[in-house]
Amino acid sequence: MHESDVIEPRRVPLSHRDEAIAQRPQRQQTRWKPFAALLAAIVLTFLLFEYAPRLVVERHDSPVDVTSAPVPAQRAGANDRLPPYQQLQREQARAQAQEQLAQFVELELRLNNELNVSAWAAGSYDEARLLAQVGDEAFVAERFDAAIASYARAREALSVLIAQAQTRFDTALAASLTAIDARDQAAADAAIVRALTIKPQNTAALEAKRRAALIPEILAALRSARNHELQGEWHEALAIYQNILSLDPSTPGLVTFITNARRGSNEHKLQTQLSRGFEALDRKQFSESKTAFNRALAIDPGNAIALGGLRQTADQAELAHITRLRAEAENAEREERWQAASDAYQGILDLDANIQFARSGKQRATEQASTIATLAKISAESDRLSSDRRYSEAQRIIDRARLLDPRGPALTARIQEVARLLEIYAAPVPVLLRSDNATDIVLSSVGRLGRFAEKQIDLRPGAYTLIGSRDGCRDVRAQIKVRPQMDPVDIRCQERLTQ
Repeated sequence: MHESDVIEPRRVPLSHRDEAIAQRPQRQQTRWKPFAALLAAIVLTFLLFEYAPRLVVERHDSPVDVTSAPVPAQRAGANDRLPPYQQLQREQARAQAQEQLAQFVELELRLNNELNVSAWAAGSYDEARLLAQVGDEAFVAERFDAAIASYARAREALSVLIAQAQTRFDTALAASLTAIDARDQAAADAAIVRALTIKPQNTAALEAKRRAALIPEILAALRSARNHELQGEWHEALAIYQNILSLDPSTPGLVTFITNARRGSNEHKLQTQLSRGFEALDRKQFSESKTAFNRALAIDPGNAIALGGLRQTADQAELAHITRLRAEAENAEREERWQAASDAYQGILDLDANIQFARSGKQRATEQASTIATLAKISAESDRLSSDRRYSEAQRIIDRARLLDPRGPALTARIQEVARLLEIYAAPVPVLLRSDNATDIVLSSVGRLGRFAEKQIDLRPGAYTLIGSRDGCRDVRAQIKVRPQMDPVDIRCQERLTQ
């Protein structure tokens, strides 16, 4: 049939289409057709040899096309049946025609169910159906070669429509997405209509339609977010961008907007913490300053300004601590609380061992505290000044104490007190000792005095120990304190040891 031929539609029975459709699910069986043909050839060979005498027919000048020969109005009788080989060819042609028809029907179902062909290519679709009807007429007339050709042309026409549909759909969908990205709602809607006309239930096209409907809302949100950014309100801008992300994650540039907003928000937070840190530093609120700078570093690790702020905080905090400790030490010195002064100076040296005023202050406080403590001990144990060695040592101590500077009231009082004691203990006192002329007497700090009935000895005031011993008697020991105009001291052994 030429393209200029006019196809007149005629109604013919299409019952064989049901057969083709019924056989369609078993299309995979067509791969066995070569084997079936081979088997048929073997059977045919056997029949030819078996019934050859009965199948001899008159030879014609030209072969007969059994697949396209006219069929009598009435079914041929048993004597008019075709030879087996020709019958086999006819059945194969019939099966091929049904296969072509089945393929046509499958494409037709797809065009109607998936591609809504009547909405965009009704004319081309009708032409393909006319070709199929011509094939039906040939099929009914058992002109199977003609049916095969018509069905094939009809199937090819539908294949072309399907390809056109896919191309048109892809083009329309791509145009809609481009328009959405450009935030051109009118262009997007027009392209989406074209796409949905071809594939009304397509998921991608329906999603594009949803996104296109959001364009006005997203445009307004983007403008609002930008206004917040211009005012430095990064937190508010970021919240809007997050809302847009929930509406349409594919919004062009949204990831960049969110990244920039987060960067701006972090920069704003960073600057806020840095400002707080330096303001607290100016107020000498070092704990708050340190906290602010550490928060800045949490936002931007390694930030040079925050690190410098921490160093300044540490330096000023240390300087303030040293100043406070120095004031405490100097106040303690004025009040002659020398141990407290020493502790304060030591606290400064713990921060920096090279601070000279703290080193000299520590030495001064230690000397003062040690001297006052030593003088107090001398006063408390004044009776031990009876020892020449201790007396001389006390004299050296008081001489050094007189050289200390400053000499406050407490030190002066201790020096005067020990000086009076030394004056008292400097002049010997006559002491009269009495015994029984049989007890051997020893005096501490002096030595053995021997036996006597009465003896006078000059002793420096203080504490002494007298020890008496005698054969056959228990030793006696007496503690005496020598004072001016003291009474005589009696010491003798009287308690006999039992045998």
